[in-house]
Amino acid sequence: MKLVQTYNRKLAEAVWWNLLWLTVGALLVTICIQSVATPHNFVAGGILGLAYLVWHWTGLSDLLNWYLILSVPIWIWGWFFVGRRFLLYTAYGTICTTVFGMFVNVQIPLETEVYASVIAGVLHGAGMGIMLRTLGSSGGTDIVAVALKQRWNVPIGQFSFGVNAVVYVLAAFSLDPDLIVASVLMMFISANTLEYVLGMFNRRKLVLVISERGEEISEAILLTERFGVTLMRGKGAYSGADKEILLTVTNNVALKRLENLVYTIDPGALFIVENTFYVSGGQFARRDR
Repeated sequence: MKLVQTYNRKLAEAVWWNLLWLTVGALLVTICIQSVATPHNFVAGGILGLAYLVWHWTGLSDLLNWYLILSVPIWIWGWFFVGRRFLLYTAYGTICTTVFGMFVNVQIPLETEVYASVIAGVLHGAGMGIMLRTLGSSGGTDIVAVALKQRWNVPIGQFSFGVNAVVYVLAAFSLDPDLIVASVLMMFISANTLEYVLGMFNRRKLVLVISERGEEISEAILLTERFGVTLMRGKGAYSGADKEILLTVTNNVALKRLENLVYTIDPGALFIVENTFYVSGGQFARRDR
């Protein structure tokens, strides 16, 4: 088990692994921008949305060039307030998005704005989620959000909502209302896709087992499974009988196998399962900023 834990941690911190996923995420974001969002004049949130407004108002340069220009001051600010490793990975992701934009120029043939906003939202959310699962991010307001979270515990979601609200208020003065609605739909789908992708990478099942044969069950788990288990002592409030409470974290694949193991040893055990959004530490990879 220790070998598995060590491997997971080394893989999560490996430079090539993080650069690989940053590249994949940047490619998906670029396809969203160049192949769907820009042809339909959708407005994204955050720095990308501000870049679009500047590009729309001035007509100068390229959208992704404005994105890079507006991101540079945030990188400099983040160098002093966020970890340098995080910032370097984030800079790589942002540069990848800009470079890919020079070569991706194929438009996805979607005429209906609703369909386009759905596809753009899925691509954008998937790309952002993949990048956030590395030791970096997609750049822009993510850097500010992480810094504010670390320094003053400002919720990242609330900060992103506030920034996006400002972007769409500014856009409302010069863009068609139908376009703003389609853009909001795109970002709503993007946010939900992002949450799904983040959960897909780290979603686990928290299992509590209450039994009078807890030690025997814990030994069987350690012998047959690759995940750890914590044994706690308890007492039934009604019966007053001594109980052992086992706590472990597993996945969907091993859940049924674990349940069968528990009931094979103690048919009277209480087996409780909870969904978890994020698990870090122990045999699971830990993310350090």
